[in-house]
Amino acid sequence: MVVDDQELFVYGMRMLIESQPDFEFVGSSTDGAEAVRVVAESRPDVVLMDIRMPVMNGIEATRRITRPDGATDASTVRVVVLTTFQQEEAVFQSMKHGASAFVTKDATPELLLQTIRSVHAGDAPPSALAELVKRNVVSASTDAPEEAIAALTPREREIFLLAAKGMRNSEIAAAAFVSEATVKTHVRSILAKLGLETRAQIVVHAYENRLMTF
Repeated sequence: MVVDDQELFVYGMRMLIESQPDFEFVGSSTDGAEAVRVVAESRPDVVLMDIRMPVMNGIEATRRITRPDGATDASTVRVVVLTTFQQEEAVFQSMKHGASAFVTKDATPELLLQTIRSVHAGDAPPSALAELVKRNVVSASTDAPEEAIAALTPREREIFLLAAKGMRNSEIAAAAFVSEATVKTHVRSILAKLGLETRAQIVVHAYENRLMTF
């Protein structure tokens, strides 16, 4: 699903999506409020979300889509934010509120398609999330950063710190000497234990709690 108030841009995205044999275009919206309604009806796997839109912006729409009723379980709908370089702070806020990745509007079609596939598969996106987070995060004042991941097992803490670097499943698997399937299992457990929804929020959580160095 594509959410953007520029109809020509939506048309271009639809053409690109429909050119892929493994993708299906299920709908579009021109504002965030309408997007929330359409997502509830059509349940797309991935939503491409603009930030600046009338009625409701993309940050609030992302929050409502990924946590529709304040539920504790992560939504199956993944949001990829569409942005310009001038919107970095807004992109960071969208990551905090449930977006899984971002793509600049001047990105190549190949990068956009790769991002969609990675997010849908539960993998880290190719975008440099860690760098964006480092530039925008405000660290918590806690004197005991480790308390932020106290619920995790030692192995999960290892996977958490690797994921916080923005590493992909294959990279984490190689670094931790486990299979990619094991990495996915650990990531799901980490998200559930920490009350997080996306891998992007793992990055934010790590930097906010000073578990990663700047």
